[in-house]
Amino acid sequence: MCLANLFISLIVCTSSMVHGSDVYYDPWIQLRVYHAFNDEPEPIYVERGNITLPSVRSGVSVVGQNGLLPSQTNELVELAKQDGKYRLKVVARIPMGRETTFLTSVPACYLLGSDLEDIITIWLDSMAEPIAISQTSPGPCSIQNPFTNMWTTDVVVKYPDGGPVPDTATYILKVEREREARERGEAKDNRPYLSRYWMYIFLAFIFVVLSAATNPEAAAGSGGSAQRQ
Repeated sequence: MCLANLFISLIVCTSSMVHGSDVYYDPWIQLRVYHAFNDEPEPIYVERGNITLPSVRSGVSVVGQNGLLPSQTNELVELAKQDGKYRLKVVARIPMGRETTFLTSVPACYLLGSDLEDIITIWLDSMAEPIAISQTSPGPCSIQNPFTNMWTTDVVVKYPDGGPVPDTATYILKVEREREARERGEAKDNRPYLSRYWMYIFLAFIFVVLSAATNPEAAAGSGGSAQRQ
């Protein structure tokens, strides 16, 4: 019974330590944003700007965008008059170096009605990697020139309904990715000493405890010998 209770305690301890280590996984995301003002099947994309999320968990973003040129403003107005859609292409890059391209759009008249105000929502999976990016604008619909040529963009980070569900396989994959990134010099492990080497300390602890539990007579004999000396 004592041995069974010991195993249960060790399992609980392991779960707590794994959960604590998972907190330190906080990747960044870089987005290169391109937009198109034509309504043809093949959009002609030009660069709009960049969005960086230094910390996915915090959701804080750094947005740098180009203002609209007079010719682009005219194209946006013409697009709105034709009831066309303003299209975005977003190239997302994550710490492992992998890039994914997302496409989204919004009615052009909504951007004019809100004076170039839009919301870019980044949907993440349980690995904190983007799986979808959408653009919306509060409107209302208008075909008049905006009062400004500068974008007002809010960046929102969301998880699918139900939120991320941690599991052992996901955690192991995260640890492996962090290790690969450190080997390439792309990420620096700033975790405390115990957080980095807890697994080795934990395994050594298990070995000592199980050795004492499975061979109590040897442990007692060793204690008696020490007292006689």
